[in-house]
Amino acid sequence: MAPNKTGSEAAIVIVPDSSLSGAAYKPLANAIQNRSALRLWVAILETIPGTLAFPFEFNYACNELLDKGFHGDKVFLAGHGDGGQRASSYGHSPLHKNRLDGVLLFSSFLSGSYRLNKYPFPVLTISGDLDGITRVTKIVDVFEELEEDLILAPTQKYTTPVIVMEGINYGQFASGNLPPAVTGYDLKPEVSQKVAYDAIANYTNAFMLYVRNTNVSEAKSVLEEGFSNTQSILQPLSQVKALDDNKEYVSHWTNTAQQLIVNLQDASLVEFDNTEETPTQSKSFRFHKPYHSDMLKINSSTEVYFPNTDGTKIPQSPLQLKATMTSQRAVKTLLPSAPFGDPATCQDINQDAFTLAFSKSSATAKSRYQSKGRPIKFLPDVNVTSKNNWNQYGDLQLNYNITGLFVQATRYISTKPPGKDDDYELKKRKSAVEGVENTEHSKLENTIKEMEVQKTALKNEVDTHTDKLNSEIMRRWEALHQSTKKEGNEVIRLIGSLESRKSEVYEVIKSKDSGKVFEDDLGLA
Repeated sequence: MAPNKTGSEAAIVIVPDSSLSGAAYKPLANAIQNRSALRLWVAILETIPGTLAFPFEFNYACNELLDKGFHGDKVFLAGHGDGGQRASSYGHSPLHKNRLDGVLLFSSFLSGSYRLNKYPFPVLTISGDLDGITRVTKIVDVFEELEEDLILAPTQKYTTPVIVMEGINYGQFASGNLPPAVTGYDLKPEVSQKVAYDAIANYTNAFMLYVRNTNVSEAKSVLEEGFSNTQSILQPLSQVKALDDNKEYVSHWTNTAQQLIVNLQDASLVEFDNTEETPTQSKSFRFHKPYHSDMLKINSSTEVYFPNTDGTKIPQSPLQLKATMTSQRAVKTLLPSAPFGDPATCQDINQDAFTLAFSKSSATAKSRYQSKGRPIKFLPDVNVTSKNNWNQYGDLQLNYNITGLFVQATRYISTKPPGKDDDYELKKRKSAVEGVENTEHSKLENTIKEMEVQKTALKNEVDTHTDKLNSEIMRRWEALHQSTKKEGNEVIRLIGSLESRKSEVYEVIKSKDSGKVFEDDLGLA
């Protein structure tokens, strides 16, 4: 679509939702062009390309814009629904070859682990509060991320804005007869199609103007207004969400519910503490007992069940809270003289939770709920006396019909005497452990005694063997000594005999008597 104005040039490529055709976005494209202060070119892909084909389809659309007269080297990339998911992924890809000015997510959000402050391009996240596909309970997470980023980077209000528009639904980004994939989930809008197009075009153009450094003051004013309106719409959701979804992993609502169950008139006598846990199919939920320290401390545990998905069409608020808490009768055994009121049931607690959420809702949300004539009704608890049954079948029951939403909780009630519930089981386990400990200790003592006996016997055997070795060594040394002495004496005798004969021979030689030389007794004949 060629521009209908003069001025600074820009271009935008729009990727449709997978259930819609590109033609459904021409009215929105016209509204964006007509409202823009830029000389804006528009290209609309006919269908959403696959992941592998997307770079080729995007480059083809950019080349078409160039062929028709666009002179820029960068474009904005917008996508609706899962088209926005494809666009956000492409922004992280090296295949775009730096052809992007920014990314616009219509009824969509950065997918996966992508974060606003780490995204390589400016990115606009924009949707309506009656969007039944990309739920506002998902967008509130993105907006909270932006609020956190703004502490260190205030300009992200303009470079990564998150806008929620009141009264607009998912289908109003497109046009024509929408398929069941959209109408089956989408909520009924409260504004006309023209009003929706004008609002979308207003924020879209403000974002593009800021990024292109054109009419910056005007663009910032529009985006600041959008931020303020979005904050007003989402703040009640953030407040209620923070009761159970927070960095401390504490279910503040469970602490409130625990107080309602105990209903101790003097709350200063106790301290309430909670820990959130991650639900798993195989885990058996833990039951806690109160205990004394400086004051009575009551612990509770909560499993917060969120939909396991990052996609759309699925509510992002908790499906249910499954909590284990201490009964009033257990606390009475520890504080027998304290005044108590009537303990709350699960039905009472759920009703109070709804009342709290309703009180924090905006006037618009309250009016919408009341005008439908389909109230939420809380039914009496289903009581079970088995922990296993409660663990297995204790999920909150939700039943919809034309008259309203009916909510029913399953409650575990012990049939054991007060104070004997988990205490009895713990005492049995303690007794068993003590029995094992005593048995093992006795075995250890016997083993030590046996080792001492064996040590003594072994030492005696070693000493006896050593004595025998010493005796044998001494005997052999003595025998060797006597033998050596005898041989020494014999050698001395022989040496003496030789010396004597040597003397006799010498005397014969000196006498010059040849007869003596050949005498037999000299041994020389």
